[in-house]
Amino acid sequence: MIKKKAQSLLAIDLAPEAVRILDVALGRGAPAILAIAGAKLPEGGPETLPERHIAALDSLLATHRLRGRQCAAAVPTNLVTTRSVLIDPGKSASPEEQIKQTLQNILTYDSKDLLFDFWKVTEPNEKNRTYEVLVVATQRTVVHKYLDGFNRLQLCCAHLDVAPCALASLIAALMPEQEAMVGTVALGDTLGYFAVVEKRRVLFWRPFEMPPAKSGGQAGLERIGHEISKCVSHMAGSQYLDALAEIVVFGNGAHDEAFAGYLANRFNLRVRAPSPFDCLAPGALPADMPAEPEGAATHFAAALGLALQPGGNHG
Repeated sequence: MIKKKAQSLLAIDLAPEAVRILDVALGRGAPAILAIAGAKLPEGGPETLPERHIAALDSLLATHRLRGRQCAAAVPTNLVTTRSVLIDPGKSASPEEQIKQTLQNILTYDSKDLLFDFWKVTEPNEKNRTYEVLVVATQRTVVHKYLDGFNRLQLCCAHLDVAPCALASLIAALMPEQEAMVGTVALGDTLGYFAVVEKRRVLFWRPFEMPPAKSGGQAGLERIGHEISKCVSHMAGSQYLDALAEIVVFGNGAHDEAFAGYLANRFNLRVRAPSPFDCLAPGALPADMPAEPEGAATHFAAALGLALQPGGNHG
């Protein structure tokens, strides 16, 4: 993505409820964090997210030592549609045309405003020449709102992606020897998602609504566990997975021992909640970085994953 020695990149996670930024120095060696910043967004509907994100980003740029002007960003998961689509090479329609036909049946906006990307998650074989792709789609006008906002703030956006793909790059850095598939859970204030990743590639991704704050305790745990169960069942049925190696949790409640114990017992898997910064070399964090509340680092997982991506490659 960026090849100039020690060039600075702003890795920006445009989460549904917040904006989080890492100013990262990218040299020939491991990346180093120059500065960290984040802010909650004011209340508003999904249709105002681009405006609220850009306003919050403007404020953070004005009040923090963020010197980078080239950036990579993850668009909000609630403004993105994801679907698994079966591609038949025997059809006259191209894979792109088959995907567009599928999306047209589920989208609520004009297909002329459609922007999507996709990658293979299965391979054809002698018995079955069809293969499955994972598709992420959003509105072209939404992307343009963010790009226009970056331009107004004098930021040059080198890459736009989605948070699960950024997390796949982070997982690869945190667990470089991991060969098996890993389940990742990211929990926000109102939206969470479960994804399965393998060697930087997202094989499955499904978002789910978080239970209301008043539904805490066991009821809240069970609701989240039920959502993850549906995802695991889908994966096992569609791709014949025997088991995941482990589940890695980021975001709200990531360090809650009761939550980790619940997931471990329900799925009989190891559950971990590492700090995203564990993958960095000693000295990669600034010595004068302000102290953060316990567990705050977990919320910067997607931002750091963006900085670690090899040119925005999904797999």
